[in-house]
Amino acid sequence: MASLDLSLGWVGGDVERILLALGVGFSRYTLNEMTIGCNELGAIASTQVTAVRVLLGEYDTAMLHQKKAGHEDEAGKMLVKADVLEFEKENGGKYATILKEKARIVGELQKVFAFSNIIGLSTGNIGSVTYRS
Repeated sequence: MASLDLSLGWVGGDVERILLALGVGFSRYTLNEMTIGCNELGAIASTQVTAVRVLLGEYDTAMLHQKKAGHEDEAGKMLVKADVLEFEKENGGKYATILKEKARIVGELQKVFAFSNIIGLSTGNIGSVTYRS
């Protein structure tokens, strides 16, 4: 199993945080491939290591805001139209804004790691294969 090269600017746990943010499950294969991808990224574009770590921090912050908004969700609703029972948040869609921010961060991470096989497989960004009999 590959080990993360901390001299490139990575911190222990970054591989797992990247996989969680991208929605890729943990296995020996995915952990190994993502570790290799992180090491390759650090070797070819060292400034991207810092950029990825900033994105991971933003993702963690968005997750905290999402959890907080989820807890506040029930208390902040008011009945808008009784005939169709529509509910609207008083603060105007804070939860949707958080989800957009998370999607932006995930999109940025997918771009950075587009060269990695597991990211291409998990996002559907791989070429089509034609089978012939």
